[in-house]
Amino acid sequence: MIGLGAALGSLIRFKITLKIKKLFKSNWPLATFLINLSGSFLLGLMFGTGLGKNYFLFLGTGVIGGFTTFSTLNSELVGQFNNKHPHTGISYMVFSYMGGFCFFVLGYFITSTNL
Repeated sequence: MIGLGAALGSLIRFKITLKIKKLFKSNWPLATFLINLSGSFLLGLMFGTGLGKNYFLFLGTGVIGGFTTFSTLNSELVGQFNNKHPHTGISYMVFSYMGGFCFFVLGYFITSTNL
């Protein structure tokens, strides 16, 4: 079930990446950034709801794990520095890691508290 979820998540990521890259042509890796932030938020929502183990394995580990991409983020970071774009690399790194954490916490608190 995790593998099936991961396949589904990666297909969704692929389609969204193509759309974002077509709409926004930029040196800044916007597609991966938006996908990872939205995935962090969705994972926070799921975690906060207290989903059962099997649902979380399929949705959280599988779908969201396949949707987000830590390896692409780091590959793009190295690419920014190798291509002599240190400011872009630093901003991408800071906003991705800090933003991912903040979006996870936001999603968690939305579903785990009575707002």
